[in-house]
Amino acid sequence: MIFIGLFLLIAIVVISLNIHNHSNLHKIEEYLKKTDCNNYVYSRGSYKALCKDYLIDVSNSFIVDVEKNSKIIKYDDIKKLEIKELKILIDDYVLEFADKNDLNLFNEKLKEKLNK
Repeated sequence: MIFIGLFLLIAIVVISLNIHNHSNLHKIEEYLKKTDCNNYVYSRGSYKALCKDYLIDVSNSFIVDVEKNSKIIKYDDIKKLEIKELKILIDDYVLEFADKNDLNLFNEKLKEKLNK
């Protein structure tokens, strides 16, 4: 009986954390849509998005605070762009990707923004 209770407690905790995480992802997506950041990818625990004048990397954390959990890089400030393995190196900042297709698509869109 104790094992069943313990199992139910663990299941409830896991389910509630999953629901909380999904809620956080939804909040970040809404923020990106509200700020007109159309091209975005979720990979390695963060959203990488291309906005009108800048790119933003928003980390998913337990408490969503976009101002604290994000890094904004203006396109005009980018001096060096390099791909290394599954990473895009922008000056001294690193964007990590889990999938090569996401990396290539994001890199193409980023280069389009830089060439405008």
